[in-house]
Amino acid sequence: MSVIVPTHNSQRILEPCLAAVRESHLKDYELIVVDDASTDASRSIARRYADQVIELQGHEDRSRARNTGMRVARGSIFVFIDSDIVIQQDTLGKIDDYFTKHPGVDALTGLLSKQHPHSDFFSQYKNLYMHYVFQKLPARVNFLYGSVSAFKRGCMEGWDDKMEMGEDTALGQKMAAAGKCIHLFKGLEVVHLKKYSLVTFIRNDFRIPFAWAKIFLRYQGWRQLFRHQTGFAHASKGQILSVVLAPMIFLGGMIHFPMRGSYLALAFLIWFVLNLNFFRFLVREKGIAFGIFSVLVTFLDHLVMAFGIVSGAVAFLGSMGVGSQNRLCNFNKD
Repeated sequence: MSVIVPTHNSQRILEPCLAAVRESHLKDYELIVVDDASTDASRSIARRYADQVIELQGHEDRSRARNTGMRVARGSIFVFIDSDIVIQQDTLGKIDDYFTKHPGVDALTGLLSKQHPHSDFFSQYKNLYMHYVFQKLPARVNFLYGSVSAFKRGCMEGWDDKMEMGEDTALGQKMAAAGKCIHLFKGLEVVHLKKYSLVTFIRNDFRIPFAWAKIFLRYQGWRQLFRHQTGFAHASKGQILSVVLAPMIFLGGMIHFPMRGSYLALAFLIWFVLNLNFFRFLVREKGIAFGIFSVLVTFLDHLVMAFGIVSGAVAFLGSMGVGSQNRLCNFNKD
């Protein structure tokens, strides 16, 4: 087994990430850290823990770092862990056992634990949101989650180093289109160390849907909306509808037209019902005040996501230029 950790200027979080790997119950693995041109102390920290530290020149992205690590890895299973992730002592053992018990599975991906080291609202909200969304998904999926994922050697060509965001989802789509079997192992929970503020929360939830829209168009995501018990990648049909409704409600509140009040009330009621179980989950986990504030934050979040998706779709279609419709129909064959 080869554990590959890409890093870039991660000195504040890298040590607990690597220390957790070294505390694993499973000992038959190599730890490879690929440093993507860090300018802080990341490299010196990595040298204290890793079996091999690869130092890249010129910062690019996680995909290049992951691909570089994969090329030098010797294990039959590649485990990719982001530098802001802390695994459990039994994580590597669980991955090894899962592949042994499910020989038809080519790749695994996990999810975030409900535990989070930061107690502020946005860090807690984002962490619980991701945990809740993934817990609702079926076992077989067509995406990967970059925080923790694992592959059998030879089942994939590599990460898309032309993408700045969403490269994990894109790789999952590519593997699924090629007939590879990807499982979401809900027992594979890891702790995310990332801290969010309002600004970083909004920025993240614009950038990810921006990339997600490009992947949706590239792999004809509309064909997946009613398959595999979900919507597209890790987004459910309910979540997608909620993201569609949010800007409709927002714009409807700015424009005067007959029956506006009834329209807004009905649209918001539908949006609220679609997310009611999530709000109930937050109330159970964090209390009523957290849950009430989360209604406002979730609406804002869906509004930001909608703008990110529209922007990403426009950018993708614009980049295709003349003859884009013909290329779009054949893009998923690449």
